[in-house]
Amino acid sequence: MATTIITGRDITFTLATVNYDAQTTAITLVNAPVIDTYQTLDGKAYKHIDDQWTLNLELLADWGVASSLFEAMWTAFTSAPNTALAFTLVTATGASFAGTAFPVAPTAGGAAPGAQTDTWAMLCASTPVLTIS
Repeated sequence: MATTIITGRDITFTLATVNYDAQTTAITLVNAPVIDTYQTLDGKAYKHIDDQWTLNLELLADWGVASSLFEAMWTAFTSAPNTALAFTLVTATGASFAGTAFPVAPTAGGAAPGAQTDTWAMLCASTPVLTIS
């Protein structure tokens, strides 16, 4: 089998049905499993209890532009913070991850002379669904 290399530029990202590839500099979907450990007379025993998924984004700020991701996130966070937003992460090889994640409050500001950036860690409402096409 030939080696396949997928880069970040092979990923498309949509949030609430809008594509934000141009503002996104990095994206990861990360799981932190919740596993209880029990000490028994025979040794350790483990029980997988739950999964906690997080959608991590590194972004270029776009305050004030048409269809601003930062303004949309601000509105979602201030008006409906308990309502998860739909997201889709698709690779060029056909792997598609779909789920919902809760809005976060974007930061404003930056340091000269660099671009204004922000990092978001959005808690997923449930385990994302993987589809291979």
